[in-house]
Amino acid sequence: MSRGHSVVKKSRIVIAGAVAAVALGTGFATQPVAQADVPPVSSVTLSEGTTSAPFKIKANGNRKVLYRKAVVQPGASTGWHYHVGEEIAVIDSGTFTRIDGSDCSVEEYGPSESLVEPVGPTTVHMGINKGSVPVELYVVDVIPTDATSPSTPAPDPGCDIDAVTSKHSSAEAK
Repeated sequence: MSRGHSVVKKSRIVIAGAVAAVALGTGFATQPVAQADVPPVSSVTLSEGTTSAPFKIKANGNRKVLYRKAVVQPGASTGWHYHVGEEIAVIDSGTFTRIDGSDCSVEEYGPSESLVEPVGPTTVHMGINKGSVPVELYVVDVIPTDATSPSTPAPDPGCDIDAVTSKHSSAEAK
């Protein structure tokens, strides 16, 4: 006899015993258990943002999907890196400063804004929190199943971070 049949027979015996105990009133509760009002389906929006960036998600082969909450503390950076798969992020709080390694351009993203990261080693970039409160992002990554991380560290492309971020801040102040 296979092990599965043995488990089924034992389960039937336990269920039969429980039914008999209830019928005899030997210690099992006979009152129905009250349940809270729980909707059959529920959903909670954790964060929401908008973007004007055009994007497509193209997957050749199997992919895994990561849903993450990332926190960048004041003064911290992500380091130079690129993404191995598509990434869409929503800024929930704080101001996230993104530096593009190809031209040292700077973009800032605040609460309710989204960013779409390009894929591949030619798209090196860095994110920095130049503010005084943590930056919180909700991130969805669609990456190859054999990837061990959604991003790969990259060498410094030669941007003078202090110069480009302070120049960007000065331009916004005008």
